[in-house]
Amino acid sequence: MSFTTIKIFSGLLLFLVSTALQAQDIMVKASVSKDRILIGEPIVLKLEAEIPKSSETGWFKVDSIEHFDYLKQPVKDTQINVNAIIFKELFTITSFDSGSWTIPRYSITINNNRYLTDSIRIDVGYSPADPSQPYHDIRDIVEVPETEQLYINYIIAVVTLLAIAALIWLLRRKRKTAGESPVQTGPRLTPYERATAELASLKASGLPAAGQLKQFYTRLNDILRTYFREQQLVTSPDASNEQLVVGVKSRLDNESVYRLAQSLRLADAVKFARYEPGVNEHEQVFNDIKESIENIETKIRKTPSA
Repeated sequence: MSFTTIKIFSGLLLFLVSTALQAQDIMVKASVSKDRILIGEPIVLKLEAEIPKSSETGWFKVDSIEHFDYLKQPVKDTQINVNAIIFKELFTITSFDSGSWTIPRYSITINNNRYLTDSIRIDVGYSPADPSQPYHDIRDIVEVPETEQLYINYIIAVVTLLAIAALIWLLRRKRKTAGESPVQTGPRLTPYERATAELASLKASGLPAAGQLKQFYTRLNDILRTYFREQQLVTSPDASNEQLVVGVKSRLDNESVYRLAQSLRLADAVKFARYEPGVNEHEQVFNDIKESIENIETKIRKTPSA
């Protein structure tokens, strides 16, 4: 082996050893505060990089995350110790899509080398069923005994006579009131006006002070649900509170969606788990739901009709 070959080989070996030692001093990772959440529940995604002081680097490159929404602006932090610099970036996110979703790997360039974090899987689901409620199994088919034909004829005859009597009474009532002037009624309330009036009535009722927490949160939830139904936002009468939030998230900013989801989750806890919130929480939940209705109404009025 020639001297030149030995020199090239030694240089290459020195470069590889230097690179390996430098890589040992570099650490990048991603972590989350929870890997299982309810729809609308916030989690914190943390990206970290620990590098030697003499290294050249930038921040992580993070764009939008599929199936996730940002609730707050990211928070960046830099810490310097004796031998290293630690970069941290915190993202407060949530998801309104149920399922199992993956937060992808993110890259950071250090000394012209690209480093990747690990991907993280997050499970997003609805609130579990209340185990304290009674379980109703499927009943067997119950055979109904046959009714005699004569008995059915009697029933038909009685119903027919009652229908004729009701028709005669209605016709006489109509003739009696035909000459009377119609009673003037006030203008019909809009969904927003009705919701505002009911909220004012609920606030004046003093239910929380009287210890009637379940009645207070049930009425508050029903006012919101009625407003959503009348505005054709969430029309299903059996929609859960999570589905109410999902149905209007496009009409609210992320912070308002988060506060509405938290308020409805607390309302469920009071109604179904006998949770007793504090006085400040009553006021906060009431204000969050009232502001949600006001913000949605403003958005509806600004939307041009088709």
